[in-house]
Amino acid sequence: MITNSELKYIKKLGRKKYRNRYSHFVVEGEKVFNDFIESKIPIYKSYTTKGSKGKKNVLVTDNCMKRMTFLKNHSNILGIFSIPKKKKPPLNEKTLVLDNVSDPGNLGSIIRLCDWFGFDNIVCSKETVDCYNPKVVQSSMGSLSRVEIFYEDLKFYLSKVSIPIYGTFLEGESINKVTFPNKFVLIFGNESNGISKSISKFISHKVTIPKARKSIIDSLNITSASAIIMNEISNQLFKS
Repeated sequence: MITNSELKYIKKLGRKKYRNRYSHFVVEGEKVFNDFIESKIPIYKSYTTKGSKGKKNVLVTDNCMKRMTFLKNHSNILGIFSIPKKKKPPLNEKTLVLDNVSDPGNLGSIIRLCDWFGFDNIVCSKETVDCYNPKVVQSSMGSLSRVEIFYEDLKFYLSKVSIPIYGTFLEGESINKVTFPNKFVLIFGNESNGISKSISKFISHKVTIPKARKSIIDSLNITSASAIIMNEISNQLFKS
């Protein structure tokens, strides 16, 4: 059974201020749920329509699950997990930096790409969308349980970095011609405005994705650009 107060509590976790207040976030779907269960992130409670397993798992009806879900089509399991305690980000390790990425789906996809291409750390500006937003959690497809996410004042963070800092721009050195070291910082900017001027000052290398032919297309979306650049970096570092 589930109470109305529990239902209200779960729906509150769709908003950042309540996630921050209670240090909880929602995970839905069997595969994603299992990824978090296998991680070091502690579970607070879970709800399932299939059957109760363990003290923290509550059996609910399909109707209840429809009422608590953040998905268009509810899954058979929903978990509430504890937000990990804040840690300081690594200063001189291979790190992806996101400057004001606003779309939850984009952030989730980038987290998944980082998991695939071996970027263990993402440092986000404080204006970047919350990584525990239900849409981010879902689109990351469990990768959020393996990639470390930090929210920092980027100017302060970058001022402490002593390794090369690369930034993605419409104009810069072709990503195919850049030789990346083993340790570096790679910055992606806002979907519409790119990397802000205040952050550009810290960039030592501007990189871009070359067009194969003349085209009226002026840019790629951030997830496509991230995938192309991370793949190129991965190919280089794997061969070295």
